[in-house]
Amino acid sequence: MRLSGDWGAKAPAVLSASEQERASRYLSDVHRRAYILTRMHVRAILGQYLDVAANEISFGAGRHGKPYLHRDEGDHPVRFNLSHSGDLALLAVSREREVGVDLERWRENVAFGELATRFFSSSEHSALHQLTHDTDALLEAFYTVWARKEAYIKATGDGITRGLSTFDVSHDTHGTPLFVRDRRDPSATTRWTMMTLSVAPGYSAALVVAAPIGAVTLIDAVEP
Repeated sequence: MRLSGDWGAKAPAVLSASEQERASRYLSDVHRRAYILTRMHVRAILGQYLDVAANEISFGAGRHGKPYLHRDEGDHPVRFNLSHSGDLALLAVSREREVGVDLERWRENVAFGELATRFFSSSEHSALHQLTHDTDALLEAFYTVWARKEAYIKATGDGITRGLSTFDVSHDTHGTPLFVRDRRDPSATTRWTMMTLSVAPGYSAALVVAAPIGAVTLIDAVEP
């Protein structure tokens, strides 16, 4: 979903009091509008899955902050995950299966080597180091790895505290497997499916869903 337009007049009727209060704390009009539009889109889309009004949806958060829906007790409970970067937001919705998604806008003025050394596994850092002669390839590979790792820890609900270096993903945008190994959970690669999403030029996006995965449909959301 593209975070453009201005539907702020609708916000008080849709957003919760806590969401409106959080929006008021943004000092930047751009960031405030992006937050409001994101929350309105999320509520509108999830409301269609739950067959309820957008303003009736209530959210909770797990031990490491992963959001969930209150009182979704249907035969096929809805799971969702949200990511936003730049002027885009990405919402993943599934029935019954836990899901994680991440979206990263490419930024060139980033210390790729320093960040890879600090956060990535040794094999990931080594693979990226081999691309230092090709700036464009390094840029895409770095954000591909970052998106895949973030999507995985969001799907599992472990959060960033578990450490991004404890599992390995591929930097390759074309080859397989995308998810190589989890040293804390040897069976993880059979229980989780990782996918690359083509969202927009200059962005990397990844989806992780509890296996087995069914059909995946990518939809560009319109005005909520």
